[in-house]
Amino acid sequence: MKQTLSILVLGTLAACSEPQDPSARDVAEQEVPATSADEAPASPPGTDIHTYGLSWAEGRPALGEALAVVGSPGYDNQPYFLEPDESGSIELLYTSADDSGETDIWYRDLTSGDTWRVTDTPTASEYSPRLQPGGGHSYIYQPPGGYAGHAYIEDYVDGDNALRREPRAAHSLAPVGYYVFSADLRHVAVFALGEPNTLQLIDRSTEPETVTHIIDNPGRTLIKTYGGSVAWFSSADADGHHIVNALDFRSGAFETHFALPAGSQDFAPMDLGDGRIGFFSTREGQLVYRDGESDWLPVADLSTLGLNAVTRIAVNPDRSVIAIVAEE
Repeated sequence: MKQTLSILVLGTLAACSEPQDPSARDVAEQEVPATSADEAPASPPGTDIHTYGLSWAEGRPALGEALAVVGSPGYDNQPYFLEPDESGSIELLYTSADDSGETDIWYRDLTSGDTWRVTDTPTASEYSPRLQPGGGHSYIYQPPGGYAGHAYIEDYVDGDNALRREPRAAHSLAPVGYYVFSADLRHVAVFALGEPNTLQLIDRSTEPETVTHIIDNPGRTLIKTYGGSVAWFSSADADGHHIVNALDFRSGAFETHFALPAGSQDFAPMDLGDGRIGFFSTREGQLVYRDGESDWLPVADLSTLGLNAVTRIAVNPDRSVIAIVAEE
């Protein structure tokens, strides 16, 4: 997987079209006032990514030994595990902020400890990293002085004597804060910022693109399982409790599944390999788990591990490692 990772050049990003509408980065986590291009953005809250081994017995997960803590002073968040390569390394992409409050995408090999920047844009931000079919990165590109923007994806273009990957806006609708592409990249579901925030489904194959409104007030989790064919998201009911739904990319129809624990809107779905999907979430300081045949079951007391104010959760493709984002 390492050979697919490329360093993006600031000049390339500056040449891309930039959204002009101010909004809020990580709007569901932190409301941030809009700023002018001359003002430094407010720094997001300090968080670290804690990784642990996972074991499974009779379909139930157990939290294993602590692995690496991925972080630096300030904001480190939004872990995304890469699919394993022939080396067997456990690798992830994540978002990290510098002293200015701007964020870049970073790579970390949990096996070797190797870490490096994937993007390096001092006056702009990239976040919500993923790797797409063909090895190109995708992320939200936030222009200088703004908040949120477009989902960008690297396309192959002709360069000097070789093809090179160049990031471009994947859709026209903006500003958006989170996104997930279908496996064929034809569709992208986005968390569109506005009054209210909405979940929109974009068909990128039409000219102009076709935008379908799915629901108001979605949660901040918007994800599919590795190789999955639906987008998982949550939506708040009248009392503010979040319900997990599965969105079909092609039809735009969604199916309601079950409620998240009270007070939570963060969850991580995973393919269990037998046609079922399992889910992690949190409840009153505990890591909890469920599948289609059970209700939420306790896995570990996160507070005893020193993990507080947990937001994101991610699981690697073979379900052997979990990443949990908590406050510093």
